[in-house]
Amino acid sequence: LLAEDQAWMESSSDSDQEINANMVFMAQIEKVLSDSEASSLSADEKISE
Repeated sequence: LLAEDQAWMESSSDSDQEINANMVFMAQIEKVLSDSEASSLSADEKISE
């Protein structure tokens, strides 16, 4: 039990770094999604022309 508590304490100290990494990851995904939406919109405009 002590070993598990210590491992949890060590992992919880890393949680901030994991949260930051997740936020960066989500930001990258949102940027890719917005870029792909913009490119698909321009593609639709070209098709309508």
